[in-house]
Amino acid sequence: MGLKWKRCGKIRNVLIERPDIVNWRARYLREIQNCRHEGKVIVYLDETWVDNNLTFGKCWSGPGVPGVLTNTSSSNRLIVVSAGTKDGFLHDCNLIFKAGRATGDYHGQMNGVNFERWVHEKLLPHLPKNSVVVLDNAPYHCPQDNKPPSKYAVKNDMVEWLIKNNIACSTTMKKFELYDLIVQHKPPQKIFRVDSLLKAHGHLVILLPPYMCELNPIELAWATMKREIKNHNIKGDLCLTKLEEVTTHAMNSVTKIDYEGFTNHTLKLEQDYWIKDGLIEDVIDHFVIELGGVDSSESDNPDDDDQSSSESDLACPLD
Repeated sequence: MGLKWKRCGKIRNVLIERPDIVNWRARYLREIQNCRHEGKVIVYLDETWVDNNLTFGKCWSGPGVPGVLTNTSSSNRLIVVSAGTKDGFLHDCNLIFKAGRATGDYHGQMNGVNFERWVHEKLLPHLPKNSVVVLDNAPYHCPQDNKPPSKYAVKNDMVEWLIKNNIACSTTMKKFELYDLIVQHKPPQKIFRVDSLLKAHGHLVILLPPYMCELNPIELAWATMKREIKNHNIKGDLCLTKLEEVTTHAMNSVTKIDYEGFTNHTLKLEQDYWIKDGLIEDVIDHFVIELGGVDSSESDNPDDDDQSSSESDLACPLD
């Protein structure tokens, strides 16, 4: 009948087509393709989580053969951080730690401090020379240096920032006056600490467009890793130590061939977006041209009764 078994469409794919995101995606695709043509190593990084209730939802059962009872508690949860190229995860770059832990080198959920520490201690020593590092725009990926206070900041923070940047001010000034000074003297571009750290070591940083996680092949590696964890976690009763062992084994089971497939899938998506964005651009241009057929000067003429009546008809609610 010509039908295919495939994934359902997502309304998100329609909602994200804002012009600014489409433009961001176009800039990203152009930049990442230039880096590939130059032969640079592209390193994708990301974080995910695993817990002890990662199990398969189906099992064999029948009369006299009860199904497996799985534990739905997620008391044991791990945060996993890593980076990979088309050849697989970077060697000795994986970080696995317990979510909510209050002690140790990495604690709690992933945040800017912990992420920056991982970049410095784990990522940088194993990055190939002149790498291109691709990451999403999560808040902890983009901690900002010398971030200017917003107009909603407290007065003390405004004064402190102005003094730090050698800008004359007084505590007797009103907040709106302080904020005017901040707007006049704030840096023209945002400076991110992780970007500066990586660029200082000769690497380039590229941010993924918002809502475009499918352009990161490591997401497919996470899916493969979690599927492997499910194979070793039938009942969902793994203790934290065993869960960490299974997670490490699952990451090591992702092969170079697997990663090449993930990368090829990403390349196909990039090509599809190039084609689709071109089609969307043509459709929008055609739509604008069609609308532009009406002389705009006529709509500004108050004596044009026909134009006024047509506009009033359009303004009426539909029955």
